[in-house]
Amino acid sequence: MQNAIFRSRSKGAPYFAIALIALTLAALPLSAQDASSSAKKPTPTKIESPLIVVGEPVVLVQWPHTLNLVNAPANVSQLNPGQCVRVGVYATGDDRDSYIKKTRISFRVEFARQSQDHALTALAQFKQIKPEGGDLVTAALGAAGIKNPLLTMATVGVSADDWCVPAEAQDGEAVIEADVESPGGRQKQSRAKIQIESMETGSKRSFKDDQEFSAFLMSYHVQPNPARLYPALLYFTADRKGLERNGALETISSSLSAGLKDNPVAAKDFMARVETQSGATRYVGALALFMAGYDIEPVLKTMSEETQQTFKHLAVPDPYDFSVTQNVPTEFDMLWGIFSMSGQYAPMQKIASALAWRADWDDLAKARKSSNPPKQWTPSIGRAVAYAAAGWSLSSFQRNDPLAADYIETMLASPDTSETVKSELKGLLTNPAFKGGSQ
Repeated sequence: MQNAIFRSRSKGAPYFAIALIALTLAALPLSAQDASSSAKKPTPTKIESPLIVVGEPVVLVQWPHTLNLVNAPANVSQLNPGQCVRVGVYATGDDRDSYIKKTRISFRVEFARQSQDHALTALAQFKQIKPEGGDLVTAALGAAGIKNPLLTMATVGVSADDWCVPAEAQDGEAVIEADVESPGGRQKQSRAKIQIESMETGSKRSFKDDQEFSAFLMSYHVQPNPARLYPALLYFTADRKGLERNGALETISSSLSAGLKDNPVAAKDFMARVETQSGATRYVGALALFMAGYDIEPVLKTMSEETQQTFKHLAVPDPYDFSVTQNVPTEFDMLWGIFSMSGQYAPMQKIASALAWRADWDDLAKARKSSNPPKQWTPSIGRAVAYAAAGWSLSSFQRNDPLAADYIETMLASPDTSETVKSELKGLLTNPAFKGGSQ
């Protein structure tokens, strides 16, 4: 489906949102008149022809922590060994929710001269899809106390069955064909093609600059590419000054571990390559595997006795422990790294908990204006700085990461979120304290 409604990853989304805000506000005074003067024209319900391919982490890791209304999942175009996907379809029209729940799908995957058939079964997971730019519209209107009237125009459903790339897969192309049986009859979906990249090929794709490296880490949960985790390790450890930056080691290790944790195939390949390295590359690689819960004995055997003892007594930092406020900046970086790589909800939820420290920020603001401003660090100042950093980073991710925007809506609707934190989340786009990070 090429309609802009479903292109939630578009770089032009902010500009679309600005236009949509203006159009929505302009239309509001006419809404009551329109509703009473003319009946809405019915829109026929149908299954759109394109087949979509959704990464399994979207269904198993992300969707359980989102509301029914979400941003469109990325359509997978490349996979590495060990990765799994589901197939799905979009329904549009007035009765799309009940229509798609009555829809069944069968599909066949052809790869490396092998075919795998999946019998006709009901779709298993369903989500309503936001229009492109809808998050910014909703947030902007919400700040003005107005409910967004333009929420969804499509519903997606994905298969219960998955397909996983074989562990020893080489470069090639997987072709997926699907048939859909809906209340409107039986139809064949357009074919989907996925490039399969071997671990060997992916491990040779180095990063050309910091911009590409940063983009890889920040958007990994959208299109995971585990074969490039090893080049990411090499790129990071080649920067000696970067290694010395406060918190850099903990942050990159957390990020790499999050990417490796649920993919044993990638972890096995990563470990084999790390074993051949030395110095910082071997140490950071082993640390990432250790933090991901893997047995790193094969790597430890290649290290000196002193380094082995260091690992055996290593105190892995806990990014979910905010008890020591001096550590919170590093812990924030670690949590955002885990979120960006895995798409997990828990890291964002923990960062948002720091918004409960609003009172500390107010105290700091008053103290700065007094005749005797603070001259040394205190736990209260640490909480104040963490409050501002949490709001700034959450606001940034809300504007630029569709999944983060979905999670913020979950927190706003959840009974597990305190009213204090909810109030701060509603003001992410307008709170002056969140305009300049932790300054």
